[in-house]
Amino acid sequence: MILELPITADILYLLLITSFVASMLTASVGIGGGTLVLAVLVVTVPITAVVPLHSVVQLGSNTGRTVMMRPHVSSTLFWRLLVGAVLGTLLAAPFSAFWLSEVQLTLLLAVFTLLVTWLPLPAVKTQSLKNHTVFGTAISFIGVFVSATGPLVAAYMRHQTSGKQELVATMAATVSTMNLFRVLLFSGLGFFWTEWLIPLCLMIAAGFGGTLIGLQLLGRLPEQLFQALLKLLLTALALLMIVRVM
Repeated sequence: MILELPITADILYLLLITSFVASMLTASVGIGGGTLVLAVLVVTVPITAVVPLHSVVQLGSNTGRTVMMRPHVSSTLFWRLLVGAVLGTLLAAPFSAFWLSEVQLTLLLAVFTLLVTWLPLPAVKTQSLKNHTVFGTAISFIGVFVSATGPLVAAYMRHQTSGKQELVATMAATVSTMNLFRVLLFSGLGFFWTEWLIPLCLMIAAGFGGTLIGLQLLGRLPEQLFQALLKLLLTALALLMIVRVM
């Protein structure tokens, strides 16, 4: 019996390679692998499935990274952001991305990709319960619509953590939890997961493999070079998103 997939084999291969490379980059140099996965999903799968699928893939990828790096997770920062994550998801529920048209959602994701790619992200150096809660709420609210909030979380955490390992570990724990809340939200809203189970499982497995290799390369790869190449690739994908709906 041949299982029917919602996407063609070549698209599936592309998504697996993307998931592997994105996880490897995030684990090794801490840059926007999640944004890369999002951008490729937008140009390869039905637009209404993009944010739910991305949330599951990032949940799997970041959970694996969290387990492997759990001794380095800043529990204080994680639990404070968790409070905001719950609030932000609940607040965003009535304005879910399912309410947007295909053109609106595609343009939103394209603009978001360009913003997080090129806009300098402000540094927040003050550590307080209020700041953590407000940030967690805001970023989780935004995540319901665009999912790939990793670059924003990383920018916030750079001055809230000590060292690359604590940054990568705490970011993985936080992002995976935020994605779990989104998956629960989309399930409650009636997203049909069944036909996507095989692609999702394969992408999560590919992401886990990328994480294993990326952690071995942590701090060894030329971060500036990868950032420059990733910016060019994300810009091209964002422009392709816009062209598709114009």
